[in-house]
Amino acid sequence: MSAPIEHTGPVPSAAVLEPFSRGGGRALMLGHVHPDADVLGTLLALGLALEARDWSVVYGGPHPAPDLLAFLPGVDRYRRLESLEGPFDVVVLTDCPNPQRTEGLIDQAKRAGKVVVNIDHHPDNRRYGHVNWVDVTAAATGEMVYELLTALRVTLTPAIATNLFTAIHTDTGSFRYSNVTTRTFTIAAALVAAGARPELVSRSLYEQRAPDALHWLGEALARVEVSEDGQMGWLALPASAVPERIVESEELVNYPRSVASVRVACLLRELDGTVKVSLRGKGDVDVQQIAAQFGGGGHVNAAGCTVPGPLPEATRVVLAAVRRAVDGAARS
Repeated sequence: MSAPIEHTGPVPSAAVLEPFSRGGGRALMLGHVHPDADVLGTLLALGLALEARDWSVVYGGPHPAPDLLAFLPGVDRYRRLESLEGPFDVVVLTDCPNPQRTEGLIDQAKRAGKVVVNIDHHPDNRRYGHVNWVDVTAAATGEMVYELLTALRVTLTPAIATNLFTAIHTDTGSFRYSNVTTRTFTIAAALVAAGARPELVSRSLYEQRAPDALHWLGEALARVEVSEDGQMGWLALPASAVPERIVESEELVNYPRSVASVRVACLLRELDGTVKVSLRGKGDVDVQQIAAQFGGGGHVNAAGCTVPGPLPEATRVVLAAVRRAVDGAARS
């Protein structure tokens, strides 16, 4: 292709629409590592819409979908991909600001696909596609995919609506983040009208605990710490401290965030010599800028990165960066 195309508006441009405008073809919906509802919901919604237009669609990424998201329509077709069998007429990545999160599959995708379309709302997106639609005003990438399907005149089935509603629900922290707008609720309402069931989504995400889950949750929450001034809360979780299924099914970082005085919350999770860091804020401290110091990214209220271990040293380094950000925001 020629020079990469970039579009930043809230509705798709003609260049964004063009790869999807044909009557049929072969598409790859490519996810990032440890896929969450933000990415799975958007990829599945778009893929199902294309299939209704006689496209053949492959769904997958470097890691399989978590059991928690088994309720998403079509997720049973999402596969762990070690290599790509092309060719593809279009490759789509959603809610993936950094192409390194595909663990090398993006390079194969560019060889196997005629056009790579990058759809995202993160301000630190690397613009790695042939077509890059990055709308930082969107509260969720699901809003953007909704606008894309609307522009393509796709009929919103209950399956498509459920996937998109779930993606928006999780990407906005259950509609709690400060970037949520009237547009977010207008789109959510349209998805409910199309068949999405908010009670099903909430029940599937938050009320499917195993009998021993509360015990392990208690084990994890016993490790929560809060700074003396109350502005930072964190949970440093050693490897194997709690089962992996508990970490996958619980938004542990939201517990220190729920403390009234906390402005930035951190979950530091030890994994094979590295530490995965999740950051959450309440709007007055940009946690994306904290994550960027360690090669990570995200947006104002939610971000993440990976830092070298061991866990005590990683905790010290990350909390020092959080402290600088908190103090800097207080002075500004």
